[in-house]
Amino acid sequence: MAYTRFKLCPNLKINEKCFRVQQYKEGAYKEIFHEHVPSRRLSLESELEILRGLVDQCAGSPPTFILHSRLNNRRGGRSQYPKFSAHVEYPEPGVIRRYFGLSHATAWSDEVIAPADFRPPKGSSAPRRRA
Repeated sequence: MAYTRFKLCPNLKINEKCFRVQQYKEGAYKEIFHEHVPSRRLSLESELEILRGLVDQCAGSPPTFILHSRLNNRRGGRSQYPKFSAHVEYPEPGVIRRYFGLSHATAWSDEVIAPADFRPPKGSSAPRRRA
């Protein structure tokens, strides 16, 4: 598997989620938020809603955009605004990353999903063994 190695958090730990947000302004991306929370405190559904909310907040989306970007594709009524770009990747062994973004704001969360593969001790070429 190819790992992106993009903006790895050196402080990520097992059993927590790392949330980060970056914003595009004046020709460059700037990190504007970075926080860790215990994994057990958030369901996947809540995690995804938090990412959407962080992007909305940091992009300065007006309420109409927020509402219309979440409409389904059924005919009738108001038109659907562009959706967030969303994808999943694996930035390093044992870690999953979930991204949400608009053109000028991106939020993501990292979580350790395979502790045995996550950051083996220095000098070790093999993944850690499960206890």
